[in-house]
Amino acid sequence: MIRALSLFLIALAANLNAEPSKGELEARGTAFFESKIRPVLVEHCYKCHSEAEGERKGGLLLDRQTGWLDGGDSGQAVVPGDMEGSLLIQAVRYGDEDTAMPPKYQLDAPVVALLEQWVKMGAPGPKKDIGQTAFSKLGDQVAIFEAAQAHWSFQPIHAVEPPKADDPAWNENPIDQFIFAKLKEKKLSPAPQASPKVLRRRLAYDLTGLPPEGEPTAQQLLDSPHFGEHFARLWLDVARYADTANVTVPATKMVSYYPYAFTYRDYVIDSFNKDKPYDQFIKEQLAADLLGFKDRAPEQAALGFIAVTPFLTNPNDFADDMIDTTMRGLMGLTVSCARCHDHKFEPVPTADYYSLHGVFNSIEKPAPQDIQEFPVIDGYEISDEARADFLAKQQVVSAKIAAAKKSGKLVGAKQKLSEVIKKSDLAELITYHDGAPARAIVVKEKKRPLDSKIFLRGEPDTRGDLVQRRFLKLLDPQQEPFPSENSGRLVLAEKIANRDNPLTARVFVNRVWGALMGGYLVDTPSDFGLQGAAPSHPELLDWLAADFMAHGWSLKHLVQTIVSSRAYQQSSQIRPDMTELDPTNTWYHRANSKRLSIEEIRDSVLALSGQLDDRLKGHPKPLWGDDYTRRRAIYGVVDRVNNDPTLRAFDFPSPTATADRRTENIVPQQSLFALNSPFIIGQAAALVESLQLSEGMSAEARTNALFQRVYRRDAHEVEHKRLEHFLALMEKRKTDPWPLVAQSLLISNELLYVD
Repeated sequence: MIRALSLFLIALAANLNAEPSKGELEARGTAFFESKIRPVLVEHCYKCHSEAEGERKGGLLLDRQTGWLDGGDSGQAVVPGDMEGSLLIQAVRYGDEDTAMPPKYQLDAPVVALLEQWVKMGAPGPKKDIGQTAFSKLGDQVAIFEAAQAHWSFQPIHAVEPPKADDPAWNENPIDQFIFAKLKEKKLSPAPQASPKVLRRRLAYDLTGLPPEGEPTAQQLLDSPHFGEHFARLWLDVARYADTANVTVPATKMVSYYPYAFTYRDYVIDSFNKDKPYDQFIKEQLAADLLGFKDRAPEQAALGFIAVTPFLTNPNDFADDMIDTTMRGLMGLTVSCARCHDHKFEPVPTADYYSLHGVFNSIEKPAPQDIQEFPVIDGYEISDEARADFLAKQQVVSAKIAAAKKSGKLVGAKQKLSEVIKKSDLAELITYHDGAPARAIVVKEKKRPLDSKIFLRGEPDTRGDLVQRRFLKLLDPQQEPFPSENSGRLVLAEKIANRDNPLTARVFVNRVWGALMGGYLVDTPSDFGLQGAAPSHPELLDWLAADFMAHGWSLKHLVQTIVSSRAYQQSSQIRPDMTELDPTNTWYHRANSKRLSIEEIRDSVLALSGQLDDRLKGHPKPLWGDDYTRRRAIYGVVDRVNNDPTLRAFDFPSPTATADRRTENIVPQQSLFALNSPFIIGQAAALVESLQLSEGMSAEARTNALFQRVYRRDAHEVEHKRLEHFLALMEKRKTDPWPLVAQSLLISNELLYVD
């Protein structure tokens, strides 16, 4: 057993430590700089060190990477990774009065710490330096818009004719024709096809997130309700889904629940299972209330895309969150970087940001605890027993609220105790209890839409010109104003989900390709702008996008097309000669081994132990603890305030902002979870119990029964021999060995990877 667990840990360390690609690292660095560092420099440094302000004191510019690396009269301002050698860090630490900056005041400690973190990261910044003159006039054009005219992602999508391959086997699917042509160009050869067993496993995990049962076809997996559950998780990462806001209830430190967020999650699952056209899927999430659905229509829950925001109170942070989630998530554009100033490296002026700010500032968001504000929707069955239990518990909470109102007691900063109980106790009851009604968490239009004024330097108290609600100039040069009678959300959705929009289909098919192939055609999935990575196979990307739209924006057609290709079906076996030419497998000379997510690991363990509850829909439940749910992980609670440590240890993304991909880190907590988690230990015992291993069975028969359940094969001779030694050791200790054997199998390398 110890040997088996040691092998597991070795495999974990050796195989899971996937290094982020260069494009991914650059994208992360740019995103960190634009969201965290640029606003600091704008507020505190640009008056004296910015070309836009016409100032270059001390010869130093801090509005571009070359500026801080080249430095000024005193030397290099920033030495990547070197805190002591970076003059900027020494200046903001205020250690020397003569060189302290800013000269009239000292930055707060958290701001200094942020700058130090940036330098430790290597002082990342946008890799292409158009410079602060990006928005200077060049005749009737603007320099950055002129640069954008030639950028690949802003060109119309054209379905290029696939090149013919020399090998007939690579001529049957257009994907293969594009891949084969690139392999030939790079002097690479494709890998042989994977074995049927490997392909069954790969397909099952890629399409449903569960281990295979029998020999299912791709079509059967596409038709499985588990398909929607699996692909919904991809989308919920993009939509920064959670069951709580990013704040706590004052005076209680309890989380602020979104009691009905789960109906949005269920809407996404149902949409993917029904293969709802992606363009319609977009429109419903941004404007379901403007599409004429009936009162109890489940489609109203689509508005959770907007309503389940991290921000409850600050309307400007809410608008910024929606601009970032919508633009990066749907179109791969970093528009939110223009909140404080014209985007430095993308064709997005500040006016465009505040055009969209007006759209989302024209929305009313009912408070999450005001349950009567949210409509009950169809599609949920509640048992009489559950309903009665809920009503009884609701009466108890209502009595507490009434008593608190009568007392008039205040808690904390003039917060009424009755409101605290309503926001915490009642919201918690509704969130978790299966007897609570299913309502759509929605938004609605303000009585009068609002255009926004530009916030100079991002400061709400200092305002500039009023801008009308409209689409981005980059994609809509005429910028016709949105309707005056409503927020313009529906028009915005129609412009995003439009065949002539060159970004939307490309961004989505790239996300799906990455999920299935283990690598992206564009290595910056949420950044298709001038700073984003160039596509490895631009013609293939366009062919996929055009084919996707031509087939009704169908996710299932897109998935079927990809998984039926030989490129997808290749073996993942490493060939040293090919790896030397293509070390990161950019050109897909083989399949990529893919790490299972924490959700897939958890769901697989439940499936193999026979304890998976495959019911669809419903209130969120705890994934771990004394009374954890046996349902799929997608139905677990996602808490923005108390982010689940187990999920976090396995790279579950923070739901405070849209996430473009899962990172892959190695931390000790992963191994400790596999070895010591009550969940794993309990499911190992359940696995043994489900197999009914009788006393009369031989050790060999018991072993084969376990191997058949977990690996779909008998144990090999060497595995039997290793186990004999372990069984003898456990017999001396008078310990039941079979739960430990089952645990070893459940956490083995074969379960951790899709090969």
